[in-house]
Amino acid sequence: MVALPFSPSTDSLLELPLLLAPQGQLSGDGQLLELFKERRDRPRHGDLWYLTPSAIAELGLGSADGQLEGVASSDAGVITWLHMRFGGTQRTVIALPERLKRWASQLPPAAPHIPLELRTSA
Repeated sequence: MVALPFSPSTDSLLELPLLLAPQGQLSGDGQLLELFKERRDRPRHGDLWYLTPSAIAELGLGSADGQLEGVASSDAGVITWLHMRFGGTQRTVIALPERLKRWASQLPPAAPHIPLELRTSA
């Protein structure tokens, strides 16, 4: 479990399952972005937050050089499924709701465009 580097009231903290991976492992192919868009259309499925490398560093889980990205959710099953799909490391994070609100508007990056001539076919 990871705690934030300050001591707010414990009543306001949320403990959430988290998936961490090297930057691009979760978001590199665009599938995570599609999942986020689908879940925003159906909000009853629980909250989901994409954590940029800077957010990961702010939580004290990585360095400021942007080597890790993450996904936190109010639904542990989603994190388990994402872990099976993308790999990475499951952890627990304790965060303030205010910080989650700030991160909630962020979407994973879109997949990079690969020119047709550089794509390989099997």
